[in-house]
Amino acid sequence: MNMKPTDNSSNINRFGGFLIFFSIAAFAWLMMKLSDDYTINLKFNAKFSDAPASRIIPQKDYPIDATVTASGFKLLRYYFRPSNSRKINISLKDLKYNILSDNRYSIGNALIKESIADFLEISIYNVELPQTDYIFTMNKLASKRVKVNLQTDISFKSQYNFYGEPSVSPDSITIYGSYNEIKDLESINTKKIFKKNVVDDINESVDLKFEDETYADIKKVEVNIRVEKFTEAEITLPINTLGVNNLIIFPDKVKVKYIVALNDYPNISTMSFNIEIDTTDFKTLELLPLKPAVYPNNTSIIGIYPDKVEYLITK
Repeated sequence: MNMKPTDNSSNINRFGGFLIFFSIAAFAWLMMKLSDDYTINLKFNAKFSDAPASRIIPQKDYPIDATVTASGFKLLRYYFRPSNSRKINISLKDLKYNILSDNRYSIGNALIKESIADFLEISIYNVELPQTDYIFTMNKLASKRVKVNLQTDISFKSQYNFYGEPSVSPDSITIYGSYNEIKDLESINTKKIFKKNVVDDINESVDLKFEDETYADIKKVEVNIRVEKFTEAEITLPINTLGVNNLIIFPDKVKVKYIVALNDYPNISTMSFNIEIDTTDFKTLELLPLKPAVYPNNTSIIGIYPDKVEYLITK
């Protein structure tokens, strides 16, 4: 049995076809309009950055009015962004600017034109600015010389350790900031160096960690950490009785155990150490304590055997 389409179904089909045709036509019209060029006034915020370390820019954003000629497609880059994102960055790092007074400076509009053109991806010749020069402010900061404090978290492979003190270059820097920010600062830390199972020297450029609103011309320091293999050694030497008359001690020699770098081991001798008696109230003690009076700064004493001795005072 054949069924004829109802008038209602036919109307729906015609309406659907009309919507498709209308959508295609509207899309084509929109593409044509977006392809056209428009001359329009736009507002931007200029953010000045990379001020010299001795200066700070107190005003975060400077309003910029510009007249641009661009296609609708290019302008969508502007209108699809929230107003607080319509910013152009003006770096002062390699920019020549004019000094107007102690804290007022000016730049020509060429870099601003270029930044707006980059923002919209258009030619610089399609950007017009109402001013030939733009004025901005940089305030002078207080300064202070502080020590660089090396931060490390280093573990060594068995028998290895620091060989001497780590060196930092430069070991102090001049920081800038408001007086209240820097008046109590005595040092600035490096970012922490993390190493495990170290056996070789460490030579690295390490970033400095600045407090909020503090600055410096130097952002990194060179760190040199010497690493050496160490060994345990033992030496026997006489005990120094400090010339106390009529004093006899038992024993009169002592064994000193120490840790030393293999590189320095051949240079250690009995002349490198001086173990002496502690004469504080010694007449009231049964045993005299011993103490190291002299030992090489490249060694670490781990034991004196014995650490006390018997004594006898003769007439």
